[in-house]
Amino acid sequence: MACEITHRVTCQQIRFTHRDAAERYAEIMGGGVHNWIFTTVPDTNTPVGSTTGSTERTPATHQ
Repeated sequence: MACEITHRVTCQQIRFTHRDAAERYAEIMGGGVHNWIFTTVPDTNTPVGSTTGSTERTPATHQ
């Protein structure tokens, strides 16, 4: 099954074809797996590491 990770602070979403790849990305590039929410999603032809959202960092707005 594919895996989508969402950053707990920035809400950045990244989709991977395998959970192992998502965990490796989160650990090495994303500051640790504790910073991400892991979700199992249906398999598609989406390439590993392709983003589902913007990769640009935008400032958080607090109301």
